[in-house]
Amino acid sequence: MASPEPADVSSDVRGVPSDLTRSPASVSHLRRYVSLRGPNTRMWMTAAYFSGALTLGFLVVVGSMLWHVVREDSTVGSVSLWAFAGLVMFFIGPGSNVFLVRGLPQRITRQGISADSDGVIVLQERKWWFPGEGTFIAWEEIRRIREVHTGGRRILYFIEFALDTHRTDTELPGWAENAESLDLEGDPEAATQFYVQVPQDRKEHILRMVERTAPLPSIVERSAPLR
Repeated sequence: MASPEPADVSSDVRGVPSDLTRSPASVSHLRRYVSLRGPNTRMWMTAAYFSGALTLGFLVVVGSMLWHVVREDSTVGSVSLWAFAGLVMFFIGPGSNVFLVRGLPQRITRQGISADSDGVIVLQERKWWFPGEGTFIAWEEIRRIREVHTGGRRILYFIEFALDTHRTDTELPGWAENAESLDLEGDPEAATQFYVQVPQDRKEHILRMVERTAPLPSIVERSAPLR
């Protein structure tokens, strides 16, 4: 399906990451929202449980070593072995907790795509100490929205946004991918392209939502080559 002709977009239309800590100044009509579960949520939760178990193991090792040292029921070799084991478990247990605790809320929070009469918002919802993140895209900026499949045995599904306006990395969703990272062919006519991963059973909901809300439903394309 042919893409619509690029529209003239004034500089004040370009979207920037939304401030999700404040309520919007106005409410657009025809608001629709499709909620998504963050990709790799189970993997991150499993890593968090595994790191917690290693942290518990680290405490047991250190406690046992100190207990034997206090009781003078140990040799230099056994203490060195306990200390080495404790050091290894420290780096893969409590050490990894620093990374996990900081990024876990953003990795497991619900993600979503919202559409209304003004445009589309790609967002991550607030969770714990993660304040949330949203990127607004006006309809005038959007050249094409389509589904894309990639992968071999394990097929991944993405929604592609092709824009007629230039966006910097800071003006795109933090969980977005680009064509290069997915080994996809870029569109030379699009000023900006980015992809958001979606579950297979939700991609059609998103495309129908956009079709029912966009001024030009023809911006939606469903056919994409399988890589």
